[in-house]
Amino acid sequence: MKKFILAIVAVVATCSLSAQDLRWGVTGGFNFANERVSKGNSSDCYVGFNVGMKTEMDLSYYIEDGFYADARLLYTLKGGRWAGLHHNLGYLELPLNFGYRYALDSDVNLLGGFGPYVAFGVAGKSVVKDGETKTKTPVFGEGYKRFDVGLNYNVGVELYDKWQVFLGFEHGLINAYKRGLVGDKVRMHPLNFYIGTAYMF
Repeated sequence: MKKFILAIVAVVATCSLSAQDLRWGVTGGFNFANERVSKGNSSDCYVGFNVGMKTEMDLSYYIEDGFYADARLLYTLKGGRWAGLHHNLGYLELPLNFGYRYALDSDVNLLGGFGPYVAFGVAGKSVVKDGETKTKTPVFGEGYKRFDVGLNYNVGVELYDKWQVFLGFEHGLINAYKRGLVGDKVRMHPLNFYIGTAYMF
């Protein structure tokens, strides 16, 4: 948790140095997540969502026209689904991207970016369904690590310098299982395809 808070503070401090180059917006979308297991059955697709705020910093002055950096602060729901079982994994997530904006004309831009993300699990549970009975148990701190680090990539289109629609993919880089849960040689990495939209002020 301390690492996650420090990362947010660092981003806010950096952004405050060049506030004139910043713009803000709101963002949200749908997740199509799964849990990739190194040994055993990986999950089927779990449909979740993401919602939060976004900021962009124009890097044209520092690099070249078209380059930018963006950060999002999201609540994002990921997980996995098997027969009779699914995991709801709610994270507070901070993706940081380096991107490029290509102008097709005065009203339409193409966007592309990539970068790391850090996430902290705030609400996670395993749901087992047996007939009409559902059994819910917490997973963060029990079997899953709360802290996650990974990479994300996205492409999209921007209309009228306001509306953005994008597709993205992110994958965790560390083993999400806690030591001793299913054997030290078994690893699980969360994967997530997402579609989102943003409105920039």
